[in-house]
Amino acid sequence: MTVNGSAHGNGHVASSSRSPLQLEPSSTEAARVLPQVLELVQGFIASGEEPESYVAPWGSIPNFRKAISLSLPDTVPQNNDDALLEAVKLVFDNSVNPWTGRFLDKLYAAPTPVGIAADLVLSAVNANAHVMSASPVLSLAEERCVEGLCEVFGFTEKKADGLTMPGGSSANTLAVQTALANIFPRFRAQGLLGVMQQLIEEKRAPRPLLFTSSQCHYSLDKAAISAGLGLDSVIKVDCDATGRMDPNALDAALTAAKESGAGTPFLINATSGTTVLGSFDPLPELAAIARRHHCWLHIDASWGGPIVFSHIATYSDLMKGSSMADSITINPHKLLNVPLQCSFLLVRDADTLSANSLDAGYLFHSSDRRENAAMKTMGCGRRGDALKFWLYWVRYGKHGFGHHVDAGLHLASELVDYIRSKPDQIELGPLADPLFLQICFRPLQPANGVSDVSQNGNVVAKQLSGAEVKRRSAATQFVYQELKTRRMFAVDFAPLPNGIGDYIRLVVHPRTRMEDLKMLVDQVAEIGQLYWQQQQQA
Repeated sequence: MTVNGSAHGNGHVASSSRSPLQLEPSSTEAARVLPQVLELVQGFIASGEEPESYVAPWGSIPNFRKAISLSLPDTVPQNNDDALLEAVKLVFDNSVNPWTGRFLDKLYAAPTPVGIAADLVLSAVNANAHVMSASPVLSLAEERCVEGLCEVFGFTEKKADGLTMPGGSSANTLAVQTALANIFPRFRAQGLLGVMQQLIEEKRAPRPLLFTSSQCHYSLDKAAISAGLGLDSVIKVDCDATGRMDPNALDAALTAAKESGAGTPFLINATSGTTVLGSFDPLPELAAIARRHHCWLHIDASWGGPIVFSHIATYSDLMKGSSMADSITINPHKLLNVPLQCSFLLVRDADTLSANSLDAGYLFHSSDRRENAAMKTMGCGRRGDALKFWLYWVRYGKHGFGHHVDAGLHLASELVDYIRSKPDQIELGPLADPLFLQICFRPLQPANGVSDVSQNGNVVAKQLSGAEVKRRSAATQFVYQELKTRRMFAVDFAPLPNGIGDYIRLVVHPRTRMEDLKMLVDQVAEIGQLYWQQQQQA
């Protein structure tokens, strides 16, 4: 072999790079390797579409750890693709396969092929979206997606803005920090000590308080820790039976905190699509309360935000009042099936993000935040995740997003009817009103099928004793473990509000087949009967 542009024996031009990371021109390596990797990708997708494919390759994490080890070699043969391709194959062979449509465990599911193409484009461009000069089109795509999302949420009175963040938790945390810096101007330079001094001078309680529902995502607690507030600064407000924050309880909690001197409210977090029940807090009522108490209103719409695209007024109206919020989090990587990660923080007033800006002459060569997205956040390096959402928007359109969401809503409604057709086998838990995409249910002991289930098939929680709650929770956990062992469905379980115990929590993704959903319910009923029979024989 010769170097510096001389020909290899195979006819390819050699790379002039001295790095072992480029022993040949990248275009040559890509032409050889990428088609082979793409073939493995296509095989993974195709295997997921087979009716008998497992959704999870292992029934337990301990067994997986015993069977799989990953090598970290010191040296490898040059120009040998075998080890690389075997490693890629190992990943596919031992990963949860969302393409089965039976991954119903989390709030995300399989992307579409457009998403895979978008990720490939991002990797090929490999641009850092911290400044526009390094990522012109990626930055423009982010700017355009932010504009589109702000428009649908009604952020039109002022010049709105936003940016992508590495997950909804990060977006919520930035919202809390941005609120602190705007409501308490001393926070930016002096931190919480300055905030406390300001409040003392104003004869207000020197602890800033964040109010959110008892069903909120745990990221609000983490945001309080990250911002230096501490968990004691997070006040959890009671919800109604369907998981929605009670506005009267919120108003009372805010008033009590100020009158007792416990603290000074500065932020109210509304949840649009809770993690367990899929409930939406009443935004107009909460917005009015936020204004009356001079609080920043943040909406965590990480999961439920895309309902704004729905063509069904009952559902799209759940986001009415979003225009009165100060900030909103939405994760297209959940309900809209954009590949992980793709999350946005939107703000109604672009100037509020200036609280996060710093002068870095080595990086930012203008004061225009549109040209320097890293000015808006606490980080620096940023992946151009908005490109994925933009390509989805180009591919499916805003109306396509709405039809996608509505398909899931119809599936969920049909499945609830199917569960209610089995009142002697399945106990249906509380549902969001209106029903969203989470359905909680558990196996019911036949003898109890009449005494504690109402006419609509839901459990009457007040009639369950503590011992009975434990019994039914144990049955739920048995079903969960057996489903894991069978590996045909991936679902989770969760404790439900009001102390009624654990239920299987099913996330109905819009692309799931109804026959698979019915099969899951049937398996829960079957496994549940097995459990109760074992208990009788014990």
